[in-house]
Amino acid sequence: MRWLMKGVEVYYSVKVLNGTGMSIRKISKALRISTTTVQKLLKKNDSEALSRLSKVIRKSSFDVAFNFIDATLTSYPEMRSSKLYRKVSKKYSEISCGERAFRNYISKIRGNYGKNSNRKYQPIMTDRPGYQVQVDPGEKKIVLESGKVIKLYFVAFVFCFSRMKYTYIQNRPFNTGDFIKAHKEAFSYFGGIAEEYVYDQTKLVAIKEQFREVWFNKEFHQFTVESGFTPNVCEGYDPESKGKVERVVKEIKRDFLYGESFNNLENIRDESLLWLTRVNNTIHSTTGKLPSVLFAEERSLLKPYKPENKLEKRIVDKTGLISYKGNKYSVPSAYQQKVVLVKSENRYLIVMDMKTVAMVTTHKLSNSKGDQIINTNHYRNYNDTVEKLKEKCLDRLKSYGKAELMIDKIMSDNPKIVRDQLRGVLSLYKYNSSEDWQKIINFSLNLTDLRISVLSNIIEKMKKQKQIKEANVQNNNLWLKHAKPSSSVLDRSLVKYDEVIS
Repeated sequence: MRWLMKGVEVYYSVKVLNGTGMSIRKISKALRISTTTVQKLLKKNDSEALSRLSKVIRKSSFDVAFNFIDATLTSYPEMRSSKLYRKVSKKYSEISCGERAFRNYISKIRGNYGKNSNRKYQPIMTDRPGYQVQVDPGEKKIVLESGKVIKLYFVAFVFCFSRMKYTYIQNRPFNTGDFIKAHKEAFSYFGGIAEEYVYDQTKLVAIKEQFREVWFNKEFHQFTVESGFTPNVCEGYDPESKGKVERVVKEIKRDFLYGESFNNLENIRDESLLWLTRVNNTIHSTTGKLPSVLFAEERSLLKPYKPENKLEKRIVDKTGLISYKGNKYSVPSAYQQKVVLVKSENRYLIVMDMKTVAMVTTHKLSNSKGDQIINTNHYRNYNDTVEKLKEKCLDRLKSYGKAELMIDKIMSDNPKIVRDQLRGVLSLYKYNSSEDWQKIINFSLNLTDLRISVLSNIIEKMKKQKQIKEANVQNNNLWLKHAKPSSSVLDRSLVKYDEVIS
């Protein structure tokens, strides 16, 4: 093993350099060893050096974690050294060696756990600040904490100059609409749009390429024109042309997804943002700088991006919640496991019916992450209440014909306020039970639009008519009672005639 023979190699290097006439000081500087070591090695003969130096086995600070490293690489042979180093450092706080030393340590045993890729990447595009972004989709199967195996689909983005990265993840294959949405999310994350975006010949971008003539996907090409960037398709499905993003795809698979457990897609997306924050603030091995620092130089060169306030679809889960920008918001229980539309406006989340686009509810947007914003009224069983209210109305009006037709008409004419309208029927009947409800019902069924306010007006008019009629009868009776009788023959008694005759 090469790492066990390092002392022998140094010995022969000293001998060779000394044979060229190089001084001890220069040999020391060239091999990065002390002058004392050079002098000792020069005094030894070949047999003595081989017998002693070949037995030298250097200990490593990482030996204490060997069993953990062995178990981890056995389960996850493709785990990146940087990720394994973080796990080892977290578990063994006494280890003070850096990541480079760990990579050297791992390189000596990596071959026992899996084959390393020998693939070489050669960038072919310019690395001008703010000019080019490489884009590539990927997919990876993972196991959720529940034990369910799911397949994730993602799109990776990376700026060629700064190596600033972003990824958009979903649990179904990408169609053109999804691919466009991933770009919009990337524009929003980066805060702008680069001049050129490089792709392989995926059908999401290019339908056909022949002799470097490209027939673009019509919907996606329209999006590029509206957004103001140039799509560049690699020749002949050659992923080597996108070496930078190919590496990011591997990082997403091996460093972010591999060896981790998640609850659900929303949890994966939230964790991906934390992962992006970390990798974008880690020194890049090629540039030797932080991607976030370099990106600050090219941000001002990007075209501005103003996200459209378009309606987005959300699926309401079985608990009546929808996800929006890392938080959960409640909607009425009638929409559970259905699709609704959402948009943000003036710091409020507006939820709308999928078919009618009518507003269902609103919530004030939370500035935090992981919050649940719940309106307890959304969890009342309105359907049962409506049925009970209808039964009560029919029970009150059961002695009148066509009462059910009137109740059904009120419900159909007022679908959004059915509950309140039925309560209004009960209230009207309670305080007007002595009225002629048969006449009220017959009259209401002839109306185009029936609601409680209209029904109340009908009752009030009937009351006034009744009052006027009663007042007329009372006036007539009162007049007859107090009127003075006229003096006529017919009114006189027979006694008067007897008095006259006598």
